[in-house]
Amino acid sequence: MAEPKVKIEFINPFVRAVTSSLETMVYTKVERVGLYVKKEDQTKMGGDISVLMSVFGGLNGTVVLTYPRKVAIKLVGAMLMDEEMDDFDDDVSDGIGEIGNLVVGSAKSAISQAFKCDASVSIPTILTGQPHYLQHQKGVPCIGCVFNSPHGKFSLEVALLPDEELNRLA
Repeated sequence: MAEPKVKIEFINPFVRAVTSSLETMVYTKVERVGLYVKKEDQTKMGGDISVLMSVFGGLNGTVVLTYPRKVAIKLVGAMLMDEEMDDFDDDVSDGIGEIGNLVVGSAKSAISQAFKCDASVSIPTILTGQPHYLQHQKGVPCIGCVFNSPHGKFSLEVALLPDEELNRLA
């Protein structure tokens, strides 16, 4: 059986959602500056803080935003209009989860319309520590994007397949 192929059309709504959500809700312009395919055995995350959300129903898989500690703090500070924020605490953890919700919620709407599916999204799970590891769903290709912001770089990883392709893997 052929391995599932990476589908760039699944990542584009997330790229648009990252740029628009951060610009409108976090008051921060970001730009995509890199693209990569993550292999199944590459489980180490690039950031100190990651937001993991599962997608299910129509499309299945995971979406992760991963940030260096300083970038996460500065983005949440920008969202809360608190330039003095300088420590990772519960407010930053909640704020980084909310940024994840904004991004995935926006992309979910675009995907549901484009692919005529009714996907649902889990509540965000925050992973912290350097290093930390995360394995996307086995057999589901993962596309990553690197973004640059005035506060530094961070990454988005999207590993999604439609139900019918995921069922063929089982």
